[in-house]
Amino acid sequence: MVSDAVRYYDDFLADRDWLAEGLGWAVVQPASAEATVDGVIESLRARRVEPGDDRPGELADLAQIGPDVVVFQDNGCALSRPEVLRWLSDGVRVHTVEWTINGNGGVSYAVYGRVLAWMDINDPDRRHGADPSVFADDLDDVRAARGTGYVRPAAMAFVERRTGVRLPAEWMSDEGADPQAGPWVTVRLEAIPADPRPPSNFGHDEPDLDARLRAAPERVRRAALALAVRAVTTRFTFGDDDLARQAVEAVERGLTLDEETRLRIGHLRAGGADVPGCSSAVHALYAATGKGVAAVEALNAVRYAVADDWPVLRRDLYRLVRES
Repeated sequence: MVSDAVRYYDDFLADRDWLAEGLGWAVVQPASAEATVDGVIESLRARRVEPGDDRPGELADLAQIGPDVVVFQDNGCALSRPEVLRWLSDGVRVHTVEWTINGNGGVSYAVYGRVLAWMDINDPDRRHGADPSVFADDLDDVRAARGTGYVRPAAMAFVERRTGVRLPAEWMSDEGADPQAGPWVTVRLEAIPADPRPPSNFGHDEPDLDARLRAAPERVRRAALALAVRAVTTRFTFGDDDLARQAVEAVERGLTLDEETRLRIGHLRAGGADVPGCSSAVHALYAATGKGVAAVEALNAVRYAVADDWPVLRRDLYRLVRES
């Protein structure tokens, strides 16, 4: 059953189909400091847009709603960058939701300069951060929406549930935030330098293991990947067992598969008790058959596919690396 909040944002987005190309929305709330438009502008290193200002830089619209500040970006996701969240959350609590035209997106929560949680809007069980458990009590809508057309409305409803702040539809026009309908202030965001980043998502969550595997001899990397994909094929069944077996053998022997075969692997159907991990299981086989050191990224999909078996597999992977 769709909640009233999800239905509200479903209508909100249906009336503004251009937002399917991208959206960023943040709710800034007081903690040790007040949340004010001027304070947010300062934290974002932003400047108010004056008439005739056509200098480069992403635009954002800010408005005060009681003690809170909302920040809105159409087709922009600067608000979700970890380095931006750290500056923005100095003394305040910040929730953001964002997505891009390709369907990817997430919800973030930061406070006192720390990003406590990030959640994939398409898979609410895929979360990371200093304390991802802070989202645990508010996941009903986003879990119910998984795999449906309500993913984005549910993500916005999730932010409303956690903040008590609704993005007012009456403040929005067909082209964006309407300065005639709401107390919007338009600003241009200055560039906040990016943090040093790992080369992959796996490097984000397992930086030491990722670095060790990338520096390891190719035979060790291949053995680690083979161990990981065997764990996946043990846990899941595949619509074409011969093709799945071919993928595992290619990883074990260090063979490069042609792109047509890899695409077929990427379209395998997986089954098993762990339904949410099925897509990760398929992606693990596909990524592991990639070229060179980039195949290490397959381990990120393996983490989600094997779920509670990951700590044991992780220890085995470390043992391989140390023995090398």
